[in-house]
Amino acid sequence: MPSDKKLLLGLTTTKGSNWRDKIQEIGQLNLKEVALLPTALTPPERQNFYKLLEATPLAAAPYVHLRDDFSAEEVDYLAGRFKSRIFSVHADQRGYALVDKLPKYNSVIFVENFAADGANKLFTPQKLAEHQVSGLCLDLAHLEEARKSSKKHYKRLTAMADKYPVGVSHISGVKSSVLFKIFNKTWVDHSLDSLHDLLYLKQYPPHYFAKTIVMELENSFVEQLEIGKFLETVIR
Repeated sequence: MPSDKKLLLGLTTTKGSNWRDKIQEIGQLNLKEVALLPTALTPPERQNFYKLLEATPLAAAPYVHLRDDFSAEEVDYLAGRFKSRIFSVHADQRGYALVDKLPKYNSVIFVENFAADGANKLFTPQKLAEHQVSGLCLDLAHLEEARKSSKKHYKRLTAMADKYPVGVSHISGVKSSVLFKIFNKTWVDHSLDSLHDLLYLKQYPPHYFAKTIVMELENSFVEQLEIGKFLETVIR
């Protein structure tokens, strides 16, 4: 992997991810930086999340995915306490509304693509311009899903990725069952059990991989460290 790119472990909070165990791993492994994806946590839950993080050796969370209920004060806290410098939101009305609430950060908030064609109606140059968004959070697994399911949608996403700077990239596994292969379908797997499910990444050009690359995985940090060694050989 090029020396100018940084691959971050992902502290996910979705249903399949035991985020409390991952926070314990930060201490056990003496990790100094991880990416934070508190997507599934309410504001009160996030306060507990931060309190637990503060008791670990964690010095930096360079990237944070923002929910629509974040406040400017909370983002200020992350920027100050954990040196967070890159953020993302989903390309929906609530995501754009949050961008509008955070003008101080709009140059470092990137909009993420969805997998489904219909969900990407707001992932357009017009919307980015309207809300003064400077670049993309490119989810490569969702891009691969689009490649398999809709040529029209995939063409639109790649046109966006070729036009705008990619400020942060998300990486997850992409699976295919025997039945899905018949119909040329895939699905994103955030709980990786085979490195083979990352080989799709080899087909994408270097500029789709931002300087900050996040493993959006429910796997433990011990597992992500091993996955990261493989990704170092795959990412261009």
